[in-house]
Amino acid sequence: MNKEKTLALPYEKVFSAFTSRSPNFGKHATLLFTSATLMAYSGLSNAYDVAQDNGVPSSQSSDVEYFELADSGIRKISKDVYVAFPPEGKKTPQREPDVDQQKLLHGDYSLGYVLEAGQNQFNLPFNAEHGHGEGAKGPRHKQRAIWNPRDGTVEDPAAWPFLRVNGIDSQSCFECHNTIGEYTAPGSTTVAKVRKPGAQGGPAGAANTAFINDQFPEHLAQLLGKDPKTKAVLTKFARNPPHVLGTGYTQRLATEMTTELQAQAEATKVVAQRNLNTTQVFMLKSKGVEFGKYSVVCSSYSACTENASEVVGVQQDLVVRPFQWGGIASSVRHFARDALDFHFSVQAVEKVGHKDCDLDGLSDEITVGNVTALTSYVAMFRPPHQMIEAGKEKSVAAGEELLDKIGCTSCHTPTMHIDNSTLTVNTPPPVSPAEACPREVAQLTNSLNHLSDSALEAQKRVDSAFKSNKLLNVQPTDKDFSFNEKQKSLTPEDVYAIVEPFLQDVTIDFLSKDNYQIDLNLSGVNKGDVPAYVWPRLPAQGKNIEVPLFSDLKLHFMGKQLSDDYAQGTDNPDYAAQPGVYVTRVLWGVGDTDPYMHDGRARTLRDAIELHGVEGSEAQAAAKKFAKLSASKQQSVLDFLESLKLPIAEGVTSPEYVQQ
Repeated sequence: MNKEKTLALPYEKVFSAFTSRSPNFGKHATLLFTSATLMAYSGLSNAYDVAQDNGVPSSQSSDVEYFELADSGIRKISKDVYVAFPPEGKKTPQREPDVDQQKLLHGDYSLGYVLEAGQNQFNLPFNAEHGHGEGAKGPRHKQRAIWNPRDGTVEDPAAWPFLRVNGIDSQSCFECHNTIGEYTAPGSTTVAKVRKPGAQGGPAGAANTAFINDQFPEHLAQLLGKDPKTKAVLTKFARNPPHVLGTGYTQRLATEMTTELQAQAEATKVVAQRNLNTTQVFMLKSKGVEFGKYSVVCSSYSACTENASEVVGVQQDLVVRPFQWGGIASSVRHFARDALDFHFSVQAVEKVGHKDCDLDGLSDEITVGNVTALTSYVAMFRPPHQMIEAGKEKSVAAGEELLDKIGCTSCHTPTMHIDNSTLTVNTPPPVSPAEACPREVAQLTNSLNHLSDSALEAQKRVDSAFKSNKLLNVQPTDKDFSFNEKQKSLTPEDVYAIVEPFLQDVTIDFLSKDNYQIDLNLSGVNKGDVPAYVWPRLPAQGKNIEVPLFSDLKLHFMGKQLSDDYAQGTDNPDYAAQPGVYVTRVLWGVGDTDPYMHDGRARTLRDAIELHGVEGSEAQAAAKKFAKLSASKQQSVLDFLESLKLPIAEGVTSPEYVQQ
């Protein structure tokens, strides 16, 4: 169809074609189907033959080239846009304070300097000179041209440089993590509430919802297709920005859980290797959380069949991924690296090497050292706390008991125990010049070893723990294997008990020498030596910490009504977060984090609890029990949840009120 015919396509015909295919489409209609938007689309539709009888792209058009989906379901960059090996661009000037990774590992920076540098990366908007945005022909330029009313990057390269759907949608982390709730300051004589000061690191409201959609079309016709492999959608995932307070504690818990689960799997294999043709089983459990059954059978020492089909609540690689709503990232670093790319198109050296994959003329847009600084900053946010309003002490105490009684704490585990307070911020492996640019839009996976840094840490710890005991490390070909025959009576649980004390060893060379480590307790650190936002810390007994996060960090199915329609890729290309499956959201800080749920659809805590009761949800029973409580008891539960707050940093000045 030529351009003139496309412009003449009746508005009613196009509108009817869309609404007849989606009963929920009407709410988007006024956004999309203005004459100006159709004009913008029309300039890109001249290669398509749209059948006027039903508005469906004609299969007869030889020029139509739909987008491709990778095996993970992530959309590949269009063939005419993708550049595998672009020329190296101009080296991007790094913003001050600047952190060099090698100097950092040599101890040349104080912790305070590193955290200040990370704070700067988090709060200061990125601009084009520091790598923000794509070039005029960047991987997402076709989508930006559709979104932009002036055909940005096609007709007008200097037009609005953002893309609200699938990024680029902001310039700084602070834009989506910018509130820690509201309060009436202590000592005030008014009941008026104001936003708490020092708001960095909190969640955000509905206006900052992230729309993740790698299927956003290149042409209007792609929205009208029938084939799910090529049909575009308007919004694939809507994600409500969560708070990041206490993140380092959460990562440390998840890393220890991954380490323990993978050690239990290895213990099962060790026993199976010594008892051939006998299936060995381990009921996986970590931090008091059960993860189903794992089994192994070996026909010879080197020929073993592992069965993780009955593992529940975690991907079958046994990596606990606590970050992002679907549980797709296992570490703060992985989350930060990809957020930089997705939201800003600031591409990290550790992701693309020294290539200019977004074609903006710049390479090395953010260095390994500065991602380490940003990761450290996010990981060291002070944890949420409980703050009970005067007069509500009895109601809050009753609400906490009721939360357990109706079954909410079966998933929202009140506390979990950290064995080792040492947080490792891993140094990523270098990207080879022979490795092409990511082939997928905002690719999540770690292409080199397919292991995120947290998973790699767990693997190293498990390997070290098993190698530390010779009896468990002997193979049939070793001369003292006959001695090991005496160990055939060991169960998988026995073997795990042998290695468990070694799992938290901090002297592993891989961890202590080649990576940056921080004590979550900040032992021996003076308050004036680091930024105020880190204080206060959780109480600790040596390196042991009780973390009141109210989560089991486990994946649960929440019902079709709360499901996305698509799987979401994780940091390992072999695994994806399935529709309707979400990691249990931490409740610490929940009193200051409205709106609620993965997409912010629940505007109150009561709404959120009721949505847990939808058909098919694993939390349906608890939600029904809440509904049967008396009004006063329901209020007690809500009062308890409201008491879980995001604290103002120590030393931050409170806002002023009118003197009365």
